[in-house]
Amino acid sequence: MPSNTFDIDELLKIYGASPDYRPQFEHRVNIVKSWNILPGSRVLEIGPGQGDCTIVLATAVGESGHVDAVDPAPLDYGSPITIGQSQAQLSASHLGPRISWIEDSPEHHLSTTTSSQTPYTHIILFHSLWYFSSPSTFPSLLRLLPTHTAPDASLCIAEYALRAPSLASVPHVLAALTSGRLQAEEGGEERNVRNISGPELIKDVVRREGWSIKEEKVVVPPKGLQDGRWEVLNILSGAFQREVEEVAKQNEGLGGVLKGMRGAIVGALEVVEGGVKGVETMSVWVGKMDKGPGLLSIEKVSLSD
Repeated sequence: MPSNTFDIDELLKIYGASPDYRPQFEHRVNIVKSWNILPGSRVLEIGPGQGDCTIVLATAVGESGHVDAVDPAPLDYGSPITIGQSQAQLSASHLGPRISWIEDSPEHHLSTTTSSQTPYTHIILFHSLWYFSSPSTFPSLLRLLPTHTAPDASLCIAEYALRAPSLASVPHVLAALTSGRLQAEEGGEERNVRNISGPELIKDVVRREGWSIKEEKVVVPPKGLQDGRWEVLNILSGAFQREVEEVAKQNEGLGGVLKGMRGAIVGALEVVEGGVKGVETMSVWVGKMDKGPGLLSIEKVSLSD
């Protein structure tokens, strides 16, 4: 069965995004293509956020397929466009009938929903693992999947690899680690980095839960992907500095570590052409797993070539 084609200009139009957002969709399209999701597939997307990957998945499954997009975030979350506003806009497009938005935690949804006669063919976690409240959430989620997935279902994951393919992406790696360190101390549900799962930890978890790695690779995101710059700006913000000062009042040692980590980011920016504006996004680990025997291979590719 032939796969669907992806018109990035059309996706930008549906999403209501400017041309500057094009690398975000190039990144998602290139990775979704590598997962070979065919028309007619039934997909469970965990952590869709505002749906930029969801409409790529909805394009892949075609008119005969469907995407259930499960996210616990409230509909008024997000800025300048909320999750609810984004979902309403996407639902009004021709892709809308292919998507069901579910406001619930994935664990609660899977544990309270009866298994379907048309089980999921693909489970997708696209840059969502770092939003989980704790490392234990991921294996707990995997244990709920068997009654909801087809015997030959694929588990597809894309998450930051904590690797800097260039000097310009070093600040992103440092910023993610800094945010993660503060999150480990403070907790909360506001940060983009709530727990850090690198490729080795992800692979260890999926193997222990009975999944075999069929394909994996580390990709260099396309030029212009802004995730790295956004995370660095967060660490450089006054709000982050104030949080660190409050931590330092209770734990002087940790406060010193966080200030040092922030200082390392400032130092790394000195060798980035353009400073913060020149920050690039770190590499991304992409894996495809199933329940069969594993065949482990890894490659490094660039999606910006």
